[in-house]
Amino acid sequence: MKSIQRAGPRRPAFFLALAALAVIGAGGCYSSDYRRTMAANVSLLSDMSDKLADYCRTFFKLDDRQLSSEEMGEFYYAFNKANAFSSSTPREASRPSHRDFVKLLNAYEKFAHAADEYRLNGKPDPAILASLMSQHAQVRHFAGKVTEDLKKEPD
Repeated sequence: MKSIQRAGPRRPAFFLALAALAVIGAGGCYSSDYRRTMAANVSLLSDMSDKLADYCRTFFKLDDRQLSSEEMGEFYYAFNKANAFSSSTPREASRPSHRDFVKLLNAYEKFAHAADEYRLNGKPDPAILASLMSQHAQVRHFAGKVTEDLKKEPD
């Protein structure tokens, strides 16, 4: 006598339903995680901007040596990480925090590139340094805007 196989874990439909539930669950977790992840990225860019501003003020001197190109990579890594986060949240693009985060990203990228050019120039220049400090202030401004946006936005 043949046994009748019941619908269950061996059926493709079961696996498709399970996968759909996993995707929905992960999506729900991700969207509720937006605020925390956004705040972490804002903090990262803000802290790295502060560190880069300090390096600019000392003309990239670490003890008795010049900051290397490889060491500048950490500033670009922070940008790339934050930019990847921004790109992964298209559903949040209409939120004020997301719009201001894009402005923060643009300001940070401009500051990092200008600071690297200043470092490569090889000599301190008070006018360029003043411009860099203004760019740093712009990064801090947008970081503050995103933080305020997050406080005002509903979950």
